[in-house]
Amino acid sequence: MSEEKAKKTLVNAMRKHGVSAIAKASELLVEAHRTGTPAAIGDLQLHTEDEAYRVQDSVFAELWPGARAAAWKAGGPSDKVEPTAAPMPAENVLHSPASAIGAKMQMIGVEAEVAFRIAKDLPPRSKPYSERALGAAVGEVLVAIELCDTRLANWKKMPGLWKLADFQNSSVLVVGSGTREWRKVDFLQQEVEFRIGARLARAKGAHSFGNPFRLMPWLVAHCAKRGLGLHAGDIVTTGAWTGLEIAEPGDEVTASFPGIGEATVRIN
Repeated sequence: MSEEKAKKTLVNAMRKHGVSAIAKASELLVEAHRTGTPAAIGDLQLHTEDEAYRVQDSVFAELWPGARAAAWKAGGPSDKVEPTAAPMPAENVLHSPASAIGAKMQMIGVEAEVAFRIAKDLPPRSKPYSERALGAAVGEVLVAIELCDTRLANWKKMPGLWKLADFQNSSVLVVGSGTREWRKVDFLQQEVEFRIGARLARAKGAHSFGNPFRLMPWLVAHCAKRGLGLHAGDIVTTGAWTGLEIAEPGDEVTASFPGIGEATVRIN
C-alpha cells in the first residue's frame, strides 16, 4: 500500500469513527433527556469541539424537530480562551417571576447573568458583521438566571467536551427585566446581588469578558458556521457573574443588577 493510500485509509477510518461516536453520543443524550436517567458514557470519547457541537445539533434536532433556538448560551472563563455556546429551545426560556422543578434535576446550578435581546434579524453570512451593526441589532440588556443541570452520569468527572455536547449543562433560562439603554451600562463597574435562599453573593465588574457584548461577534459567527442566524426576539445570555451557585428545592433565587433589572425563580 502506498503512503498516500495509507493516509487516505487512516483519514476515512477516523471519519467513520467520528461519525459513529457522534451518533452514539447523541443517542445516549437524547435517551437521558427523555427518561431522566443520566447517561453512562463508558469509554466513548469525543475528541474535538466540532464533534461536541455536532452532537448538540443532533440532539436538538431530535428533541425539538423543526424548531430553532429561541436563546443561546455563550461564554467562557476569560477573553484569552475560545468561548463556547449552546442553543436553548423556546420551552426552556421562562419569564420572571418563574418556577422550576428542582426535584428532577441532578444538580440545581444557578447563575446570575445579563442577556441581550435581539431586536433585528441577523441572518447568517460569510462576511462578519461589524460591531456597529451588531450593536444596532441589540434591543435591550436583561437580567437572567440560568438553571444548570446535567444529563451525564458521574458528571463531575466528565471531560469538558461531553459537558459541551450536553448543551454546556444548560437547563432553563429565566428572563427578567432590563433596559434599552444598554450602551450606557458600565459593565466594568456593574454590581450584582445574587440571593439563593438565605445566602447572598455579591460581585462588581465580574464578567469574564469585561463587557459581555464582546461575546456577540463570536456567537453570531459561530451560528453562521452552522447556517443559523439570530432572529428578532432571540436571547443571548452571556455567563455567570458570581460563578455557579447550588440551590436546593424550596429556595427562591433572585438576581439583581442595579440599573439594569431583576429576575426571580422559585425552585420547587
